Amino acid sequence: MEVVFSSRLSVLIGPAGTGKTTLIRMLCEISGVADEGILLLAPTGKARVRLEERTGLRGHGKTLAQFLIGLNRYDSTTGRYFPNPQAAPCRDYRTVVVDECSMLTEEQLAALLDALAGVERLVLVGDPRQLPPIGAGRPFVDIVRKLRPDGVESQFPRCSIGYAELTVPRRQQGTARPDVLLASHFNGQPLDPEADSALSSLGRSDERLRLVRWDHSAELEQRLMDELVHSLGLSSPEDELGFEESIGGSRYRNAPHAFFHPESKHSPGAASKVESWQVLTPRRAGMTGVDALNRAIQARFRKEARKLTEARYRKVPKPLGTQGILYGDKIINVRNQRRKKKDVYPSDGESYIANGDIGIVVGQYKGKKAPYRKPPWKTEVEFAGQLGRRYSFLEHEFGEDQQPTLELAYCLTVHKTQGSEFKTTFVVLTNPCALLSRELLYTALTRHQDRLVVLHQGPIEDYRRYVGDEYSEIARRMTNLFAPPAPTEVRNVGTSRFLEEDLIHRTERGDLVRSKSELVIADKLHAAGVDYAYEQPLVLSGGRTRYPDFTVEDDASGTTYYWEHLGLLDDPAYHARWERKREEYLEDGIVPWSEGKDAERMLIKTSDDRRGGLDAQAIGKLIGDVF
Repeated sequence: MEVVFSSRLSVLIGPAGTGKTTLIRMLCEISGVADEGILLLAPTGKARVRLEERTGLRGHGKTLAQFLIGLNRYDSTTGRYFPNPQAAPCRDYRTVVVDECSMLTEEQLAALLDALAGVERLVLVGDPRQLPPIGAGRPFVDIVRKLRPDGVESQFPRCSIGYAELTVPRRQQGTARPDVLLASHFNGQPLDPEADSALSSLGRSDERLRLVRWDHSAELEQRLMDELVHSLGLSSPEDELGFEESIGGSRYRNAPHAFFHPESKHSPGAASKVESWQVLTPRRAGMTGVDALNRAIQARFRKEARKLTEARYRKVPKPLGTQGILYGDKIINVRNQRRKKKDVYPSDGESYIANGDIGIVVGQYKGKKAPYRKPPWKTEVEFAGQLGRRYSFLEHEFGEDQQPTLELAYCLTVHKTQGSEFKTTFVVLTNPCALLSRELLYTALTRHQDRLVVLHQGPIEDYRRYVGDEYSEIARRMTNLFAPPAPTEVRNVGTSRFLEEDLIHRTERGDLVRSKSELVIADKLHAAGVDYAYEQPLVLSGGRTRYPDFTVEDDASGTTYYWEHLGLLDDPAYHARWERKREEYLEDGIVPWSEGKDAERMLIKTSDDRRGGLDAQAIGKLIGDVF
């Protein structure tokens, strides 16, 4: 809090659930901050709504497009962001907080900085390990690296002037949730001691994490439907009413379909439940893509809704667009747009919908008291970020020569859900898939609050290869705000890629490791002539697989050494998880090197010093003593 409060420019980073938004809420409650003007910004409408809700500052939030369009630095017709020195900047706010900054392009950041004047506190919030922006650059990553102090990986807490990093999962209250451990494989950081157990077909699955394997695309649809029935608490695959309730519908007497009401004094609003669950997939096309899965879900669970559109005396609008959007469907707006006042009810206040806003089709539904005689002719949508407000869309807006602004949203791409959060997510993974990267997997596996269901093609262990730097989309971007790019070629299993040298940890031998500490150990082993294997699988009794940081097989003595380096032993929960893993090694006959120098399998344990990082000289001496 002290760092964020006292720095004119600061970054506040950390994984989901570590308390970033809570800290921002506390900052905004300080009287000296609250009295001088606060502006909350986010790249998407969904992220903006979430930021407002969690800080309790409704009305203080805007999307970047909303803020910049009024300052002549955003063109709504082309979606272009640009600096405009001829236009006056905004001087109304002393504290500006920008959330989900990993999504910012260079153009968006340039336009924002050009639009602000007189700001005393600019806080950039986000997780630099998520997907880079759809557009030019990786400015948030560059700024974080510029402000990050040397040796921060071994510090606890991790903070200095302009830099604040939250590392402890607060939402999980110190427990080692398997869903959190699974995602941690792909965050580019040293692994948690218990992380191995999550990325395994033998890993424990509970109410937080469920791993479901499929091998052919024909299997996927059935597996997904089964998981929806199970996780949504449906009585059967034919339970359409239960499905409609899960997205905000309400039962009424013996009607075979649910009713979807906007927010009112009688109803919380159908869109209030629209983010209860979400299906995610990396791709848009193909049998495992967004379009196919949306069609399959709508066809399975919205049969009665479609019958309403075919009735002789129709009470709902006709199916809208090529996707056939129905009354009660979950949809997403895919373009920043302002609607005319006649298309918004009530028409006072906001008439802007942001790209990425998710909602429910709530009308028109022609009841007995409808003031019009003809069948419904327009589709009305309530968005989760604007409960109680209905936006109207007409059929001619979805013609063949038009780019539709609404799409079905039961299933969305991972990119579309960046900045969003759902109670339950169903993540569909295809293998092989050219779109997969370390950041895409990390983003996909951190969109949920309560439960994660992963439907993976082939063995889940096969996805472990994406933990490496060679599969980093961020490292492949040759852009840097502060220094010339330094591309270096990395070869791996017949492929060659150029990566940013400053974003990877490459050993003298050419291996890519996770941290500077592991880099030191690997280079010391190599310099001593000790042949090592990095993160080689170790199958323990009972079939459990673990991945020690380094494995050394000494043929002369017949001894195998397993080297584990630990980074956060000062964290009690982390220390307890390491003790459980150490017990597993002991039970399998792997004894500490310091205790059993004649054993066939030995464990070497090293750790960072919270004050000075890794002692390279001590590592060199240890290698000399052991080998």
